[in-house]
Amino acid sequence: MTVIKLESFSHDVDIRKGISKFKSFDALRENAFKDGVKSGAEAATRAFETEKLRTLSPILEALNDMAFSQVEARQAILTSLRPLIKQMVEAVLPQCAAQGLAEEISAVVYLACEKAPKSRIVIQVASDAVSAIQEQLASTKADFIVVPGPTLDPLHAKVTWQGGFDDINLASVMAELHRAIDDFFSTSLKTGNQNA
Repeated sequence: MTVIKLESFSHDVDIRKGISKFKSFDALRENAFKDGVKSGAEAATRAFETEKLRTLSPILEALNDMAFSQVEARQAILTSLRPLIKQMVEAVLPQCAAQGLAEEISAVVYLACEKAPKSRIVIQVASDAVSAIQEQLASTKADFIVVPGPTLDPLHAKVTWQGGFDDINLASVMAELHRAIDDFFSTSLKTGNQNA
């Protein structure tokens, strides 16, 4: 036995209701055109966004890989530079500090002369630095005397005058510099690891 299927036309009622709200066929056609353009624009936007994500995903992945590689390269450079910089500081700074001690003392002597022009300035330095400091300050017109300070190291000097004194300790300055270098490398490496 054959089954007969009857076609339903119930949806025609909805279509007629939709059409009946337009006064003319031109208005209906214009509305359908606007709906078609709107639907087409929405479909194009969705397609564009999908394509954009598909295209940009590998680019973003490559950029992330490149950034990670850059962090790793920076970490490797810092790690390899640290011993070199420490060796340079240990080789160069003590000699620079030893030469700069006389200049520091000279600056303090000048200040002491301004504050107490008639006072005798007593400069205490390490025993083996007395003659070198006397020679370097020979052109100074100040009334000064250089005496050995048995407890002072070669980068340490004490300057006293009537009503004042100064303590020049380049060894502590060098220690601070070593700490600053260590802190820089530790912080940079830690920050790099966190960024990676």
